[in-house]
Amino acid sequence: MKNCKGFSFAETIAAFSMWSLIVTILIPQLVLLTQERLNAQQSLQAYKILHEKTQQVFYDQAPKLNEQFVKDNVHYTLTWEEERNYSKACLSWKNSFEKTKSVCYLVT
Repeated sequence: MKNCKGFSFAETIAAFSMWSLIVTILIPQLVLLTQERLNAQQSLQAYKILHEKTQQVFYDQAPKLNEQFVKDNVHYTLTWEEERNYSKACLSWKNSFEKTKSVCYLVT
């Protein structure tokens, strides 16, 4: 071992195998975390929008209109329903997994 100038072929293959194993585990998890963060942001935005719309209706006496609109490249649909003594406002949208999500408020 007088003339050691680098790694052996076996060491190089072992290091590459470990690196590729780590990458194949981490990359999908990072993509999933990114999508989940986007979904959480969309849900928070939906709650804010629904809160604003219900405030407009009940404090500013705006009409209860079913409407569709786009905010931050997300298509939202607002629907109003009357149930007994309550009004139900629901906001629905599609998340990054293409699943339809919705949030609803019951207001008097």
